[in-house]
Amino acid sequence: MLAFAFQEAARRGATVRVVHGWTLPGPSAYAIVADPGIGETVGGQVAHALAELVGPLRRSYRDVHVVEEAVVGAAGVQLVEASKAAELVVVGRRRRHPAPLGPHLGHVAHAVIHHCPAPVAVVPFG
Repeated sequence: MLAFAFQEAARRGATVRVVHGWTLPGPSAYAIVADPGIGETVGGQVAHALAELVGPLRRSYRDVHVVEEAVVGAAGVQLVEASKAAELVVVGRRRRHPAPLGPHLGHVAHAVIHHCPAPVAVVPFG
């Protein structure tokens, strides 16, 4: 999915904006009370993992400008918000084996397709 986004950005001369929406796992209210800095800690870990994921494509597509954002909140909501100025939104969809009938989109891809003002490319992976 990311490779597709980088290929399209290179072809269009566009920026790739990689947005990863995340939330604290489990009962987050208890985690925040127990460790007020947990949001920053987890956010840093998510941002680092995102940078490692994007790194090889960044090196392969040196002419493509890349912006990485690890943002707190539901992925679908964050992607729709980030899409307001986008030329194209690329979202992934897990392949299901054995393949059931129909596309069986997840809730993130479904939200993006229905609420993004920009064109959406759904790219299967896995």
